[in-house]
Amino acid sequence: MDDALSFPLAGSLILGLAFVPWATEVILQLRLQARFLEALPPADRAALPPHPSDPRVWFLGSPRFQRALWRSSRRDLPFDSPGLAGLKRRMRASLYRQIVWVGSFAATVAVLLGNGWRPVWP
Repeated sequence: MDDALSFPLAGSLILGLAFVPWATEVILQLRLQARFLEALPPADRAALPPHPSDPRVWFLGSPRFQRALWRSSRRDLPFDSPGLAGLKRRMRASLYRQIVWVGSFAATVAVLLGNGWRPVWP
C-alpha cells in the first residue's frame, strides 16, 4: 500500500475509533434522559418548556427544553426521591463523561491535523 494513501486512511480509522466512545455515551444518555423525565414529578415535568409527549423521542425537544432539563438535573434537592436523586447523579456523570470524550476526540483531530493528516473524503 502506498504511504501517501495509508496515512489518510489510518488517520480516518483512528478518528472513527475515537468517535465510538462519544457516540456510545450519547446513545446511553438518551435512554437515561427518558428514564429521568419519566421519574420527574408531574408538576416539575409540566414546568419544563414544551416537549414531545412520547418518552422515546424526548431528545427531539427544543434546545430550550434541553437546557431546562440539564438545569433541573444539576443538583440534588432535599425533596427528591432516592430514585430521582440517583438518576440525577447518573445524568451528571454521563455529561462529564461526554465532555471528556468530546475533548479526547478534539485532541485526536488536532494531533492528526498537526501531523499532516487530511481526510480521505473530499
